[in-house]
Amino acid sequence: MTRARAAAALAAILTALLLQGTVIGPWAGPVPVSLPAVLVAAVALVDGPGSGMAFGFVAGLLADLGSTHPAGVLALCWLGVGLACGLLADRHSVRRDAAAAAIVCALASLAGSVLLAVVHADGASVGSGLVHVVPAGIADALLALLLVPLARRFLHTDELRAPRASTDGLLLAGRRG
Repeated sequence: MTRARAAAALAAILTALLLQGTVIGPWAGPVPVSLPAVLVAAVALVDGPGSGMAFGFVAGLLADLGSTHPAGVLALCWLGVGLACGLLADRHSVRRDAAAAAIVCALASLAGSVLLAVVHADGASVGSGLVHVVPAGIADALLALLLVPLARRFLHTDELRAPRASTDGLLLAGRRG
């Protein structure tokens, strides 16, 4: 990972968390709409499951450490978002990728509610998670329609493009034998 990618990832995570706390959370009310989870999905849809898992774990852990619920719940859920979206990526259709992100993020929201209910944190209940899964999925879809094209554009710039491993040395080494 290059320094530019690490700095951009940290800036994106912190920006998403700040926007979640100041704009999205108060606007959405009890519906668990999650801008950081959709950002994790967008990154995974562009860069694949490995980057999605790492990005999701770091974003979730930072969100967990800034909240009152037990650490690790969002890290685990958003790691799963990164894995699932990285495996489901279409990379040809923004609409399909946005739909995949919305479905995975809504299911991760439900999983987070279940995990929080299991550990008796923040008064969470499985019932409230089930009630809000559809509205959360719709709101996540709208966010994904905005974030997936932005993530594609940013992650395909020369400065932020994922480094590719060179296979030239491997091909030459194999021919000598």
